[in-house]
Amino acid sequence: MHETENSNDIETRRRAFAVEGTLLLLIDGLAARGTISADEAEDMLRILSKSSDFSAARASGSLRIVDQLRRLRRGDGAATPGVRAE
Repeated sequence: MHETENSNDIETRRRAFAVEGTLLLLIDGLAARGTISADEAEDMLRILSKSSDFSAARASGSLRIVDQLRRLRRGDGAATPGVRAE
């Protein structure tokens, strides 16, 4: 029984890392395209980074990207240049 529980824990951890990695890529991509603002991206990344030290380390790269995007947009963290008004 213990071996099955350990196997389930490993599988759960593996899937959680995959989901977290996918979310990081999604947030980076949406922010880079201007679909979401740098402020929104930073908010989401801060939430992810609070879950563990490992998550904080993974999110730090994305937070640097968001900071660079904010600087490219002249400090306007609320700008969403990729969104078209129709």
